[in-house]
Amino acid sequence: MTESRKNKPGPEDYERIICQIKGVLGARLVTDSNGDLSEIHIMALSGRSPKQIVRDVESAILVQLGVAVDHKKISIVQVEDPALPGEVREDRAMYTSTSCRLRLISINLFTRGPEAEATVEVEVGSGGGSTVYQGHAFGPNAPEHSLRLVAAATVNALTKYCGSNWSLALEDLVWVEVAHRRAALCALILVTAVGSEYLVGVTLAEGDERQAAAQAVLHALSCRFCNLQGLRNE
Repeated sequence: MTESRKNKPGPEDYERIICQIKGVLGARLVTDSNGDLSEIHIMALSGRSPKQIVRDVESAILVQLGVAVDHKKISIVQVEDPALPGEVREDRAMYTSTSCRLRLISINLFTRGPEAEATVEVEVGSGGGSTVYQGHAFGPNAPEHSLRLVAAATVNALTKYCGSNWSLALEDLVWVEVAHRRAALCALILVTAVGSEYLVGVTLAEGDERQAAAQAVLHALSCRFCNLQGLRNE
């Protein structure tokens, strides 16, 4: 791999810069098979001209990353500011970046007769600013249900991190075969003050299906768990 390839900006670098621009609520990048930027989709408040936002995006990326972006690749969708209370409005901060670190710490599955409990610990953040959150899920003591309990406990742990300003639920957990290997695929539904959306994550089992079930949840949420300190209930 060449040095220039190693230093090539990733989607999280672009999104971090774009979301610093006035009026921008969130950004999502689309790359081609070579990892090159092909589309930039931006959600912004309606108070600014789309052309001005595009110019600001071009300038900010050029100055901070040294990359010239064709304005034709930038798509802007504008929404009205609903003037919600401050603590709810901060919910939009979850769309600002994709660089936040989520790390699986431990998984435990306890059985008591016909009942089972999954306990999952997830570390949010990195370095001295990280915190570990523990989630729980209860259900029937059945082998075919235990992996879903692990995924649900992972969701519960992350819900504790962000508090009550949004709702997250495990919609489904299925197992698929990819390149002759077993993989966990989870679908989550996320509801915030600005609407709802489905998030999907997939992880190869690599011999540990419990870990794959939990990691699939983390992969689905990794693009939403950055700069969320304002969402937490202090």
